[in-house]
Amino acid sequence: MSSSAPHPSLHSLARPDAGWRFTLYPEAGEGGGSFHSSIRRVPSYVSRGFAADPERSAAEAGRRARATLRRYCSANRLNRLGTLTFRGSGCHDPELLRLHLGEFFRSLRSSLGGTAFPYAWVPEWHKTGHGLHAHFAVGRFIKRSLIEAAWGHGFVHIKLLGDLPVGSSYLSEARIAAGYLSKYVAKSFADPSVRVLGLLLTPTEYRASIAD
Repeated sequence: MSSSAPHPSLHSLARPDAGWRFTLYPEAGEGGGSFHSSIRRVPSYVSRGFAADPERSAAEAGRRARATLRRYCSANRLNRLGTLTFRGSGCHDPELLRLHLGEFFRSLRSSLGGTAFPYAWVPEWHKTGHGLHAHFAVGRFIKRSLIEAAWGHGFVHIKLLGDLPVGSSYLSEARIAAGYLSKYVAKSFADPSVRVLGLLLTPTEYRASIAD
């Protein structure tokens, strides 16, 4: 079989980087692949709230946020889940919630000796109209009394994910924790009744970062 150069009309389709790509996340114990076509759409910036298909845009943003959160929890072995609530009439301001949580994690870090530690948190709206509360994950034992002292706005709950099959690792526990948190991430992005454009937390603001 003889080989020949591509037809001139196909030159614009030929890209040396076209094909399958695989990205490995060794710390999280996972990877993913995708196919990159020869034809690429030129990306364009769209201001928040002006997407041609807002529902699809929100779903895609939620998918990316879930993946980022899952890999972060797994890589940092965040296997302890906690919940922070507000007493009284509750908190109904997402910006205020972020402020309180920033103060909470800084205070918690200080009470643990000042060393930064990985954590993740996601918001959830109460079904009863009480406002917002937060779910968080950490990868180390922290006394409940320290969590209560650092929060100070209401009730707290913390637990280690157990009751797993014999031989389960910290990674297995962290993946379960990530699954719980991801459920709330998906709800925040995909449910129009709780989504607030301009105030919605972005994937990086879901605190997939080191406490600072």
